[in-house]
Amino acid sequence: MRESVNPEWLTLARELRGMTQQELSKQSRITQSKISRYEGGITDVETNDLATLSQVLGFPTTFFFQTGHVYGADSTEIFNRRRKRVPARDLKRIHAFANLYRVGGARLCYAFEQVDKVEIPIMRRGDFEHVSEIADAVRSLWNMPNGPVKNLVAWLENASCLVHSFDFEIDKIDEVVHWVSPDPAVILINSSAPADRTRFSLAHALGHLVMHRDIAPYPDIEEEADEFAAAFLMPERDILGSLAPVTIQHLMELKQVWRVSIATLIRRARDLGVVTQRKYTSLFQQLSRLGYRKREPRPFPHESPRLVKMLVDRHRTHFGYTSQELAHMLMIRPEEFHKWYTPPKVIALQSDFVGDSDIDVDSVVG
Repeated sequence: MRESVNPEWLTLARELRGMTQQELSKQSRITQSKISRYEGGITDVETNDLATLSQVLGFPTTFFFQTGHVYGADSTEIFNRRRKRVPARDLKRIHAFANLYRVGGARLCYAFEQVDKVEIPIMRRGDFEHVSEIADAVRSLWNMPNGPVKNLVAWLENASCLVHSFDFEIDKIDEVVHWVSPDPAVILINSSAPADRTRFSLAHALGHLVMHRDIAPYPDIEEEADEFAAAFLMPERDILGSLAPVTIQHLMELKQVWRVSIATLIRRARDLGVVTQRKYTSLFQQLSRLGYRKREPRPFPHESPRLVKMLVDRHRTHFGYTSQELAHMLMIRPEEFHKWYTPPKVIALQSDFVGDSDIDVDSVVG
């Protein structure tokens, strides 16, 4: 007797395709009432319906029998940086990818003994007077050099974070972070965003991992993650002396050094008391007149995630896995394995600090 379909994974498959129950019903010719009962775990999926759903949703039948819980926006294991108004369908789709990559990434890591090069520390906001102290503590624990973070993705991957960069197909979501121990933390980054915004989103995600894991959302939670990101990327002791004069031209030069947006530098200058609120407002008005609020000048390259690719390559070289076998292990179609796990290479940001740019997969995953 076979096991029953996991209704959470049936729902996940539908949300990965960005479909509603009504749309799935129309394409599969299975009544919405039936689909609702299947997803609610009220009735087992009939054999014929399972074959149909597998075909329509584009997943092998094994996908629907996976064990484990699927986490959504109401859980304490998933956070995101987004605009206030995001269509529910899009948010569910990106959260579905977070779950998919969490489980798939864990499978890729299972073959190797986990030996973290650095760890993600857990620090509670109530134990510190200022969020900036937490950011400083993380940099200290990681033995990071003073000044700009030259390759943030590399530092996150050294802490065994699985970073995935792809086009979310919506510009209202910048990042999603998901961590369910003992699986590695997963960070999804919207590749359509400029690199300066992406780096801040990555630091924002780290702030959530450090301060907010297993904590129910509260009003200041996103603001705290933003505070952490600003202090982590631009420590007061390192940047304070170089902010003045706070002009657009000068900040454009600093942007290349600190690899954050001009807008972020303006906010940092205000928060550190270098400019008044009036000057802060005036600078943002200048950005608007110049058309820099939507897309700033002098962009720099994105940082390219490497750890997932190295895990995939390790399965090929050490165990002789083919792409077909890797897709079977991850319970997805071969064409989507190539799309989701071996995306086109992004031009990576180069760093002259070896510990900040090179990832040794042996050190990270054994």
